Amino acid sequence: MAFKSATILGGRGMLGSDLQREAAHRGLAVQVYDMPELDITDDNQLNTVVSDSEVIVNCAAYTNVEKAESEPDLANQVNGYAVGRLGQMAKEANVPVLHISTDFVFDGTQETPYVETDEPNPVSVYGSSKLLGEKLLTESGCDNCIIRVQWTYGKNGVNFITKILEAAKMRDSLKVVDDQIGSPTHTMEAAKAICDCLHLPKFPQGLYHFAAAEFVSRYEMTHYLFEKQGITTPVHPCKTSDFKTAAQRPLSSRFHCEKIEALLGRNIPTWQEMLNNYLEKI
Repeated sequence: MAFKSATILGGRGMLGSDLQREAAHRGLAVQVYDMPELDITDDNQLNTVVSDSEVIVNCAAYTNVEKAESEPDLANQVNGYAVGRLGQMAKEANVPVLHISTDFVFDGTQETPYVETDEPNPVSVYGSSKLLGEKLLTESGCDNCIIRVQWTYGKNGVNFITKILEAAKMRDSLKVVDDQIGSPTHTMEAAKAICDCLHLPKFPQGLYHFAAAEFVSRYEMTHYLFEKQGITTPVHPCKTSDFKTAAQRPLSSRFHCEKIEALLGRNIPTWQEMLNNYLEKI
């Protein structure tokens, strides 16, 4: 049966805020929790929220990929162990959990798009902490659906698009990597997919990949973005190895999304369609 209400954890972040808007648009009553009123690592706070929920969508996460390398304990607490305890509490309360994960659970070396059954191999603390959350949630035995997303951007939050547009204003020219390949995905489209899942006759179980259709490099995406925005700042291709970063990133984040398309009964829009819609609204 479709749900009448939903609890969103991390509801004021980039995806959570779009999910809140989309859910309200569809007439779904929402309860929104985020820091500081809810610390997902506080069992007492979390238990109170779980016991008062019909279904939980967990968008709460430690998302600073670079900083996670120096704060592994905190990343694992938020992205891993807290998600496991959420699952245990949800099982006891008979509350389903839809949890958001990431392409960072993979090492990015695979030559074909990743399917849900491919073996994860994270190459960063952030990625390993998110994989830990997936594992512990599944082991909890609660009704759960895990949706991995990638290269997300949206109205609320810092992302690649906001960063590159700001950099174009500040610099005479830019270097952008051409060896990272993925699908730029608008959080509003992810929010629509999540709401579709909540409106299905039966709560979906298991693991799903969700990303915009078609693939592009960061460099090619920047060219497309600048052309659409009329930005003339020169952009030069470079390699990921040209930048010194604390965290390693997967070079290929390509997702195979036929499983979730079959579940939802529709095709996911292309990254160009998503980006055009986003740009019209900013």
